Amino acid sequence: MIYYGLVFAQLFTFVAYAVVTAGAALLQERANNLPLWEGMNETTLAATQAVYNDVFQSTTYIIPYPDRPQYQFQYQWWIIEFEFFCFAITAGLTAFPAFIPRGRPVALAFLSSALVLVLDNVNALFFLLRNDTAKAVFEEHRIATAQAGLMMVGIANFMTIIFMGLYQPQEKNSDVTVKIDSA
Repeated sequence: MIYYGLVFAQLFTFVAYAVVTAGAALLQERANNLPLWEGMNETTLAATQAVYNDVFQSTTYIIPYPDRPQYQFQYQWWIIEFEFFCFAITAGLTAFPAFIPRGRPVALAFLSSALVLVLDNVNALFFLLRNDTAKAVFEEHRIATAQAGLMMVGIANFMTIIFMGLYQPQEKNSDVTVKIDSA
């Protein structure tokens, strides 16, 4: 039963990975085409950039790049790539469960560290969803899609940690008992 939970966790991780990637792509597309600074004079631009910087620095995990916003989500992309690396390890172990006892410590160490990164970014995006400036700049549906994906990835990581941690391979009965009947 535990193995089926692990398989479900991997399928859920795959779906979650797709959602968070779509959400990050929506945010990245907006950052790449950000019309925020067009047509502003120097004074207005300086005031607007100060507010922009304050909003995104307040998340701690999203570094503002007002002059080059295409780099704003580089940390989020790195986390998504790290999550994919963890998924490749855990999916490989799930596909070949005989290797779980040897690979489990490595997989769970990486997955646990990835979970912390995901939870920190869930918190950062919750902040953005409550901030009118962030919603005006990056549009609420883009932030919400990335947030949903991150929450799904976090839940998938929890499930994988639990089910992989509990998994015990079935022992093969290597003892052969021979009963000799002497009459």
